[in-house]
Amino acid sequence: MRDIESCLPPKLHSFSRQVLEIYLHGHMSTAEFRRWFHMPNSDYLMLGDCIAQKVDPHYIPEAKLPPSITLRPNMF
Repeated sequence: MRDIESCLPPKLHSFSRQVLEIYLHGHMSTAEFRRWFHMPNSDYLMLGDCIAQKVDPHYIPEAKLPPSITLRPNMF
């Protein structure tokens, strides 16, 4: 959880928190996580991308994130 703290807002919507917990426990694929995490708030699209980059080493980022929250360099 510490690795993704920089991605999270001070208060996370309860639905997104549930989706995140399911994902972090390995019961949801990254694609499913990206599909559902942002549902209550479209501002969470970038947050989901940030979390996926930190959790899934095979995830290909959809957007270039600021270097301060990206663990691996973007190729774009």
